[in-house]
Amino acid sequence: MTLKLLAVGDLHLGHRPTRLPDDLAQRSDDFSPATAWRRTVDLAIREHVAAVLLAGDVAESSHDYFEALPRLQAGIADLASAGIQTFAVSGNHDVNVLPQLLERVPGARLLGRDGQWESVRLSDPSGESSDSATLWGWSFPTDRVNTSPLAQLPADRGTGPLLGLLHCDRDQAGSPYAPVTSDELRGARFDAWLLGHIHQPDPLTPTRPTGYLGTVVGLDAGEAGPRGPWLIEISSGRIQRFDQRTIAPMRWERMDIDLSDATTSEEVTQRLSDALAALATRLGDDREQPDLVALRLRLIGECDLTEADIRAAMPETDRSLGLPGGSSIQWYIESWRIDTRPVTPLTRLAERDDQPGLLARRLLILQRDADDADRRALLEAATQHLQSAATRSRWEQLPGRPPETDIVAEWLRESGQNALRAMLAQERD
Repeated sequence: MTLKLLAVGDLHLGHRPTRLPDDLAQRSDDFSPATAWRRTVDLAIREHVAAVLLAGDVAESSHDYFEALPRLQAGIADLASAGIQTFAVSGNHDVNVLPQLLERVPGARLLGRDGQWESVRLSDPSGESSDSATLWGWSFPTDRVNTSPLAQLPADRGTGPLLGLLHCDRDQAGSPYAPVTSDELRGARFDAWLLGHIHQPDPLTPTRPTGYLGTVVGLDAGEAGPRGPWLIEISSGRIQRFDQRTIAPMRWERMDIDLSDATTSEEVTQRLSDALAALATRLGDDREQPDLVALRLRLIGECDLTEADIRAAMPETDRSLGLPGGSSIQWYIESWRIDTRPVTPLTRLAERDDQPGLLARRLLILQRDADDADRRALLEAATQHLQSAATRSRWEQLPGRPPETDIVAEWLRESGQNALRAMLAQERD
């Protein structure tokens, strides 16, 4: 028998998804971290794990104490009834609330309180597995930590396999969120580092056992792709398996729809239908499926359809629909944008001595290398224009830094293509 553990990344209990369609707005809890936590507990019990390991930011913030408390109490009580231990470290979001929460949750233990490394021996309480491991954990003492916690890691670290549970910012020098380097993590000579803080999961494997666990459910459209806790199996003194269990109730997906050579709205509808059928097949092949998929669509390819032609083919965004093929998974469009190119090559359009020709020449400049002088000048002019707008009284109080150059280039390219598409459509009319 193997020793099984379930590692859980950032939960953010208290968070709820936004921009749900109207028909699902009253069911936001069904797609929230709270539901992902309930599924995590059920999975741990089904898999007979020895312990559940929480890598920080269990709660969204201190304001979510009363939301998180009953969720944690119920889940951890069920785990304890099944003989499963729960260990956690606090992160920057829940540094002030998680210690309070766990004081009221029997069966759970906070590791590394006040920024002091702490270890615990993990073993199978049923005795069916003779394997064991040593788990080290460190918790944020304040919401900002400017130095690496690995500098205080004790020299005597026990016997292996050695696992580290840590909320940190990897390879981000100067970060106020417990900055560590990959070299430090390797130098600790642990068998695995289970990291919280960054919401994008790393592709963890027995041969690549250090990385971010990711959020248990995507919190917004920027967290696309599969999400869920990681099942770890230890046998014969070694980590034999890392398996992400994609139990998130909701998944965000980015999808490109190629409209190359499409000439009618009906063809746009068919391309979208084909893409949805492929998505249904892909999700249906997974061991666990989400209840809901939120799509962020980008319409690409060489096509002369107008925005009105494309818009006529798009479904409404204020309600959810079922995926084709008899799937029980619902879907909706969170947002969509047109990023098509004209059928006529830009190089040919650039030969014209008119406004479309001028715009085509600007778009070709954007395609040049980053060190091209004309491209730099174009982007500098655009950046100055944006900065002058940002300093106007109506906008200057808004937070945020000036956009990076590559972001400005993408904005220019997309807006230029949209304007060129409209100009060419006027000519056809």
